[in-house]
Amino acid sequence: MLHRFTNLILRWKLLPAYSLILILLAVLPINGPGSQINHIFIIHIRLDYLLHGLVYIPLAVFAVIDRKLMISKLPLRTLGWFVALIIFAAVTEWIQYYLPYRAYNINDLLSNILGIIIGFTMIFANRIKFVI
Repeated sequence: MLHRFTNLILRWKLLPAYSLILILLAVLPINGPGSQINHIFIIHIRLDYLLHGLVYIPLAVFAVIDRKLMISKLPLRTLGWFVALIIFAAVTEWIQYYLPYRAYNINDLLSNILGIIIGFTMIFANRIKFVI
C-alpha cells in the first residue's frame, strides 16, 4: 500500500512539475536560432537535438510510473499516455513557431518523440523483467 501511495505521489507531483519545466524551457528566450548550442555536434548529432530527446525521457517515465499498470492492462492505458505525451511535445514545439525569439524545428519535435519512445521502452523493459 505504501509503495502504491509513493507511486501516486511521484506521478501527480513530479509529472506536472516536470511538464511545467518543459513548457518553460520551450517558451523562455533561451537557445534561440543563433545560439551556440545549435552548432555543437556529438557523433554527427547536434547537441540541441540530443538534449531535446534526453529531457523527454523522464516525462514518459513519470507518466507511467504507476505499478497498477500491469502487462494485462498495459496497451490501452499506456497508449493513452503515449498519445498525450506526443501531443504535449507537439504543442510545446508549435508554441515556439509563434515566439519571435524561438524557432520551430521539425527535428526538435522528432527528438522529443524519440525521447518519449525511449522512456516508454525503458518502462516496458523494466516491467517485462519483473513479470518474467
